[in-house]
Amino acid sequence: MTFATDIPDPEPQRLQPRIVVSDESESYGRFVIEPLAQGFGVTLGNALRRVLLNALPGTAITSVRIDGVDHEYSTLKNVQEDMIDFLLNVKGIRLKSISGNSGTLRLEVKGRSGVVTAGDIEPNGDVEIVNPEHPLLNMDNAKAKISVEFSYEAGVGFIPADDQDSQVIGVLPVDAIFTPIKRSNFQVEATRVGQVTDYDRLILEIWTDGTMSSEDAVKQSAIIMVDQLGPFVSLGMPQPEEEAAEEDSDILPPGMAGLLIEDMKLSSRTQNSLRRGNLTMLGEVLEHSPEELLALRNFGDRSLQELIGKLKELGVPVIDGATTRGWRKKRFIELFMQDEDDLDQGFEDKVSGDQTSTVYSTGGEEEEEVDISSFSTRSFAPDDESEESE
Repeated sequence: MTFATDIPDPEPQRLQPRIVVSDESESYGRFVIEPLAQGFGVTLGNALRRVLLNALPGTAITSVRIDGVDHEYSTLKNVQEDMIDFLLNVKGIRLKSISGNSGTLRLEVKGRSGVVTAGDIEPNGDVEIVNPEHPLLNMDNAKAKISVEFSYEAGVGFIPADDQDSQVIGVLPVDAIFTPIKRSNFQVEATRVGQVTDYDRLILEIWTDGTMSSEDAVKQSAIIMVDQLGPFVSLGMPQPEEEAAEEDSDILPPGMAGLLIEDMKLSSRTQNSLRRGNLTMLGEVLEHSPEELLALRNFGDRSLQELIGKLKELGVPVIDGATTRGWRKKRFIELFMQDEDDLDQGFEDKVSGDQTSTVYSTGGEEEEEVDISSFSTRSFAPDDESEESE
């Protein structure tokens, strides 16, 4: 005979919660998540609610410019609302971004009376007004005329008008409400799995402004939570990028990464090509392979040979031989892995600033002494002056 107490309880880590959408509309969603281990209903519910209210991106109007209005205390002829009321109404315009870019919208109304709504704003291919029936102002007669330019941006959360630094006369900042969530709450109930009755059922309710569905809001909130928890999962383990950066920093002789391209005395064509590729220091150049440099504009084989010649003078063990092309696919910094000790000694002599400094090339079996008196170096410290060999 088997008693109920003999049935093993399901292990919490093996629970597979189900998410059921019990009610959903254009701007509302009710989600039921069960079963959850005891205590995780409040843990997940509170975290999801905070992310929903504070971290979801959206698009909102940040400022307006009205013809004939210099500040928020101005008035418009034949318009019932003052500027304060109008700006409050502008806050209620809800925008759904298609491209995610910033831009402007225009409102031109004249020769009519009555209510002017958000639907009267000229359409824009980048954003969609989801509440075109939202009232903005009331015109008294057909002589009324208004011309408004709305500036909108993408952002997160809420930015009050006082925090927007606008020094342009006539530009009126608006409280920007980026979050697409109007309201969110949750409640936790007890549920049972088999004979166990102390599991949690999480009920999550979401009200949106129509620019985002409640289901998409939950998905994006979960993605944000996972991204934030990612570093904790790999706590104590070195990241691949950090390992590569540490390895490269150990390979490079001290001071070489900070050597400016302009201090290498390259030709104007080669120097300008590297600048177009946002390469301003030797360390950035060494992170690229010859094939990547050849892809830069106006950087051809002649520029590559010139650069290789300068690198050899600095001690970079660049492989010779026009018939061997395999090394061109490797980063220059990888060539340092051959003889680090010799390179460290040679470059330390070079950056010391002594007139008799020399660099020893490791390209061949014999060491070749090279005069580098024409080169100068600069350190990363802003207070250190450039050292130049006389």
